[in-house]
Amino acid sequence: MSWIRVSSTQTPSTLRKVAAQATVYHLWKKRNNVLHNNVSIPPHAVFHLIDKEILNIISAREDRNAFHGLMILWLA
Repeated sequence: MSWIRVSSTQTPSTLRKVAAQATVYHLWKKRNNVLHNNVSIPPHAVFHLIDKEILNIISAREDRNAFHGLMILWLA
């Protein structure tokens, strides 16, 4: 969580917050699937879901100032 608060010119705080939110959400979802449905998702599939979530969040908000240029940073 300290990574979110660190000031950095290479990774804007908006991108760090989006990445952290998507990661927590998908890990929690994976945990609930294992506990309630006895269904386990492989780690590479969870990573793919997190990546896709972040891409979707950035794409949906590209018109906002805080999200300008984040796609390039995420894909780099």
